[in-house]
Amino acid sequence: MTSRCASTPRPLPLQPGDLASRLANEAYWQDVFRNSEPRIEIKPGSHYVSLPGWFPTRKNARSRVRTRSPLARDLMIHLETDPHVVAVADFPVETSFRSRTTSGFRVEVHVPEIAALRRDGSVLVLDAMPLHVQLTKPGIRQRTTDLREAYLDLGATYRCLDETSLQLEPLLSNLKTMWKHKQTGHELAGMAPLRQWILDAHLPATIDSLMRNAPLNAVFARWSDEADGAARHVTENNPVFTAVMQLAIAGLVDVDLDRPFSPATAVTRKERSHVRL
Repeated sequence: MTSRCASTPRPLPLQPGDLASRLANEAYWQDVFRNSEPRIEIKPGSHYVSLPGWFPTRKNARSRVRTRSPLARDLMIHLETDPHVVAVADFPVETSFRSRTTSGFRVEVHVPEIAALRRDGSVLVLDAMPLHVQLTKPGIRQRTTDLREAYLDLGATYRCLDETSLQLEPLLSNLKTMWKHKQTGHELAGMAPLRQWILDAHLPATIDSLMRNAPLNAVFARWSDEADGAARHVTENNPVFTAVMQLAIAGLVDVDLDRPFSPATAVTRKERSHVRL
């Protein structure tokens, strides 16, 4: 693992009512999400006990982010399926902060795992750390408090998350299902009209009701060297369910995430004022 020097100049600490500092912070974070490279590099093939990986995402300029652990990948599942999150950056900044000690203060440098830009312009700075690891780090609560203060000066909110919030069930399993059905550049023909049909349907409705009434809810496929009549029903594919998941990721409909997805899952319409068209 290697560290890189930051290229984005750090803005001045935010002062209450200081418009210039507020605008500087906004410009700072916009540059981070638009141009910055990760400040830490985990080279492919490296061996780490934390099991690093890659996570594909359209919310990053490089179309993927580096994750340090499986828990960080679960964090990305949350961010990728959250319609309010519009951009993410991995190991995005190096932030100097004052850390309280028993003898006073010392200056430390922090590189967060993920920064997330929300649609309203607010910024979340996030670390994913398993609870059992936190318990082995003396002073972790004070460090978290110090980091919150440091990032607040930069106009951002810092959080250190663990499995008690990232791996709640059935929420995480539902979000993983949504992510598996996310919209891609290679979707089946007819998906766009099907999504619009659901938006125009009488909602709320269950997924089962939408499946029964949809004009299209079956996929037939054949090999390229087979005749048209050889096409077979692909029972593993359900276009209506996929379309509902995609609309939920886009924030155009709501689905109940507190219970495992099923045909009885209710689909409700988003209030127009909360939808980005």
